[in-house]
Formats: sequence, C-alpha cells, structure tokens
Amino acid sequence: MKRLSAVLALTALGAATGALAQQTYQQQSPQPPAASSSQQTRADTQALMKDCLTKIQAANPNASKEDVKAYCDKKVKEYSAQQSPEK
Repeated sequence: MKRLSAVLALTALGAATGALAQQTYQQQSPQPPAASSSQQTRADTQALMKDCLTKIQAANPNASKEDVKAYCDKKVKEYSAQQSPEK
C-alpha cells in the first residue's frame, strides 16, 4: 500500500512540476541580454528550483524533503537542457 502511495505522490509531483515549468516561463517577458548571461541563467535556475520546491512540497506534504529536492533537481535540469540553445 505504501508503494502505491509513493507512486501516486510521484505522479502528482510530475504533473505539478510540468504545470509549474509552463506557468513560470509563460508569465515572464523576454529580457534583454544581461552583461553576464551565466549569472542570469543561474538566477533563473535558482528561481525555478525555489518555485518547484515550494509548490511540490505544498502539493505533497507527506513526501520527504530529500525526494522533493531530488525530483526538482531533475526537472529543473531537464527544463534547462530543453531551453539551452544548440551549438
């Protein structure tokens, strides 16, 4: 029974994170290039991570902080990889 609960919680995490990523970046307007794009990228990544942690923990209060952080780390990296321009 616990395994089913874990699967359901992870499924909810996935749905919430997908919605979070779309919501976060659709609301932001394009910004002009900053003096240091790596600093801007780092700030965006930190903001996305913080938003993910807050929303996922709220949606899944029984999930461990370690699981939530690992999940958000993975989703933020996946999203960042999709957004990076190909060279």
